[in-house]
Formats: sequence, C-alpha cells, structure tokens
Amino acid sequence: FSPTAPTRPTSEFILGTSGISPVVPPLIIPPNEIKTFITRFTLTNDISLLTVNPHMHLLGKKFVAYAISPMKDTIPLIRINNWDFRWQYFYTYEKMLKLTSGTEIVVEGTFDNTNNNPLNPFNPPKTVSEREGSMRTTDEMFQLICTFIPYKPGDENISLQTK
Repeated sequence: FSPTAPTRPTSEFILGTSGISPVVPPLIIPPNEIKTFITRFTLTNDISLLTVNPHMHLLGKKFVAYAISPMKDTIPLIRINNWDFRWQYFYTYEKMLKLTSGTEIVVEGTFDNTNNNPLNPFNPPKTVSEREGSMRTTDEMFQLICTFIPYKPGDENISLQTK
C-alpha cells in the first residue's frame, strides 16, 4: 500500500484494526488485565497530514500516536491520556503536517479490562477482542484514521483553521 493519489483530493488510510498495519500483539484483552498494543506503518511517499481520528471502544484508556522521521526526529501526532469513548473526533492540525517518505507512524493504545474501568460492559470482566468487521461496542477496536493529501512544497504553510 502506498498512501498517495494522482490528484489532490483527500485520501485516508487506517492503521490498526481493519487497516494497513497489524496490531501487535493481536488485540485480545484478557479479563482483569490492563494491556498496551502497538501498530506502526512506514510511509512510502511524502504526504501532508490534515487530520487524525483515534478510535477505540469502552476498554480504551490511553491513546498516543507519533511519527519518527528518517532523521530520527519524533513528531507528536496526538495524545489522549484519559480516553472517553463518547468523545471520538477527527482532530485537525493548525497547519498541514508534512510527513516524508520513510517516516514511521507509531500508535500505542492502552486498554483496561478490569472492574476498575466503569465503562467495562462485562461484570465480571471477560476476554474482549476485535472481530473482523464488527461494529459492536462490546468488541474492541484500535485504529488511527489519517486524512491526507499528497505533499506539495508549501503545504506546511497552509492554515487549516476556520476563521
């Protein structure tokens, strides 16, 4: 997969569940455990990132995404320290964010499948996992949806803020 388009209409790619990169380890959350998962993908083209949409269900607790450039610089993309299933949103950057070919996008998600999680749909907790194509809230998902356009010089100077 190469996230690029021949014209400048927006495109998107999904990392994690049902996306272009695997969740490691597989998204299976045993009862009475807090567990962290990672998904990662290396870009093969320069892109201008417009928005990100982190996605988890009721067991989600923390969501962090960042990029590592070919020069080993870390570029923060999003951090949500207290995940709230009811507040899923597309987050738009102030300006387009240039990510060059060879940049690795890394996403880390922490899930809480204990009785201490007030949103846990199961009492007592039971094993929860992703199911291919399932949209049930009681299953889990771990995704970062990225909206982008192919990079053109100067994109990083274009404001995405509404007036």
